[in-house]
Amino acid sequence: MATQEKEKKEIQEQHQRLLANLKLIQRNFGVKRLCSLLDISKNTWISRMHEPWARFSYDNLRSIARYTEVDFITLVDGELKLM
Repeated sequence: MATQEKEKKEIQEQHQRLLANLKLIQRNFGVKRLCSLLDISKNTWISRMHEPWARFSYDNLRSIARYTEVDFITLVDGELKLM
């Protein structure tokens, strides 16, 4: 049982890192540019940001990483630092 709780906590931490990384990218590049990149509306972006681990596709995250010149693995599983 303790192992399941530990795994659940790790997954929640990964989700929060992805969210924090996307928020950092959002601050640096702007919602408008990111929406244009993904060809989605601002409302769709906002909706997806509530649960980006479930609502952004692999292709979406890959496009964001390429556009922002961020390593994909760092984006989804690391701690991003942008200037």
